Order: sequence, then C-alpha cells, then structure tokens
Amino acid sequence: MSKEKYYFSKSLEKGLKILALFNGQTPALTQSEIAKMLGLNMTSTYRYINTLVELRYLEKDKKTREIRPSILCTLFCMNLMRATDHLRLIKDVVDRIHAEHNISIDVVFAVDDTMVRIYNRSAEETLTYSLPDSSQNCFHNTALGKAYLCSLSDDQLAEKIAKMELVPKTRKTIIDKAALEADIKKSKARGFALNNEEFLPGLIAIAAPLYDPISNKGVGAVCFDFSVIQHDAGKIKTKYGDMIQTTAQSLSGLLPPGKNRS
Repeated sequence: MSKEKYYFSKSLEKGLKILALFNGQTPALTQSEIAKMLGLNMTSTYRYINTLVELRYLEKDKKTREIRPSILCTLFCMNLMRATDHLRLIKDVVDRIHAEHNISIDVVFAVDDTMVRIYNRSAEETLTYSLPDSSQNCFHNTALGKAYLCSLSDDQLAEKIAKMELVPKTRKTIIDKAALEADIKKSKARGFALNNEEFLPGLIAIAAPLYDPISNKGVGAVCFDFSVIQHDAGKIKTKYGDMIQTTAQSLSGLLPPGKNRS
C-alpha cells in the first residue's frame, strides 16, 4: 500500500460524496435516498449526515426529514469559488464596467430565500448601499431579488410569492402580492428589474437575472446602484437598461455550470 493510500480517509470521502449529491435537480434528499445512491447502509449514512448537520453544512427538516445544503455550505462553496478562474473572470467584467462608468455593481447568487453576494464594486465619491454577504427576505424589495424572480416561470413565480412575507423596508416597498407579481412580469417583459427607493431611501437600482449556462435556470442577478441625488429612475432605465442586460449575459456565460444539470 502506498503512503498516499494509507492516509486516505474513507469517512471524508463519504462526506464529500454526500455533499456532491445535491444540485439543481436534487436540492433536497432523504436519508434513505442518500444511502441508496451511495450504496451505504442506513447506520453509516445517518452518522455521516448527522456529522454534516452538526457542522452546519447540511440542514434536516424536522417535519419532512428532508436534507439539504445550508447557507453555511453555500458560503463555504462561494469561498472556494473565489479561488477559481470563474470568479476572476467575473471580477474582470465587473471591474472593467466599474472603471469605464464609475457605477456601483453587485453580483449575487440566490439560494432558497437568501441572496449570497459573490462580488461588489462601489462607485467612487458616490453614496450607495452594499448588501451584506448574505441577505434574507429581500427578493421583493431589492432590484437583485426582483431580477432573480424574473428568471422564474409564471407558475414558479406565483408559488414563490405565495410563500413570501412582504416586509416593508420603506414607504415605497411593494407589500401587496398581486402588485409584486405584476411588477415582476412587467420587469421580465422589458428584460430588467428596477428598484426605486423600495429597499433604502435614496437608493435606485437596476438589475438583470443570471442564468446557469447549461440548464438556463435562474441562479442570481447583477445590479447597478445609484443615488437619487445624482440620478432618476427614468434616466437610469434609458441609459443603463441595455447595459445591465448585456452585463448579465456576459456574467452568465462565465458561471460554473451546475453539476448534472441539463
């Protein structure tokens, strides 16, 4: 036996194989499904799953017993992604646009009801707001969230909105579900979403959805942020509508495709 084989960890191998089972087509699995897919007995499967749950890389629904990756797992993956060429290429695109136009840009992934930021550039000498690394319950009140909702089919959109709690952030926040659905469909038709002081007073943002390059499923969004002191919503739509869509298309082509997505 070689020295490398002697130090090979079977337990770590099984844990990583469990994490690798989750993708766009199988976002959640039961213990029995995991055991069957990996050819493990139920006792060993429970031990591996429980370890990953205790480490907070997996979550287990107490009612359905379904297991899915946690937000911590997503952030861990994002940290790994920061070390890959995919993020470097994304940075190159964002940095170029930032340098040419001096605008604030955010790129995020959407995970369940959470947006995870993967890159940000802020305009110089301009008051704008940057989302934290992870933000929940903001699909309805941010341009990024609205743009992601634009990537959903009409049925998926209706289902998603039905489960949302429309918490007001400002007096302009849309808190009526029918009005939100109409706003998203309007945004989808023109190719981008607009947020006019709905998340933060003084902040206007325009955003477009990002798509998995293989499955063409929505995975996140990119947005340009502006201050109302220097811009108004009408001029932003005219000047940046095409640019945000082109940027989203460029970034989508650079994203790592989801495993086993078709």
